[in-house]
Amino acid sequence: MSRLDYKHTAFHVLIALYFIWFAVTATLVGMALVNLYIAGNTNLYPAFIAMLLFNLIMGTVLFAVIRLFKNRTLLGKIVKYSYIFMAGTCLTAIIIIRY
Repeated sequence: MSRLDYKHTAFHVLIALYFIWFAVTATLVGMALVNLYIAGNTNLYPAFIAMLLFNLIMGTVLFAVIRLFKNRTLLGKIVKYSYIFMAGTCLTAIIIIRY
């Protein structure tokens, strides 16, 4: 029986957490924009901004740790470009909600 490679296991766990973060953040951005344009409940704006900022910080930390593995495969490119897309979307949603 082979030994368990902890670095490889940690990498897969981090990738799984990253894609969970991606789905949660996309849902949160969607909820914030639906609230802005359809519901119009201004009482929720500070809560949405706080949650979006928190998710952006968590995603940045997760992305930075994943980048420490120096993965140069297709998965690394998918993570990099999806993070850039989601960070831009999150910041744009914050700016739209704020002003």
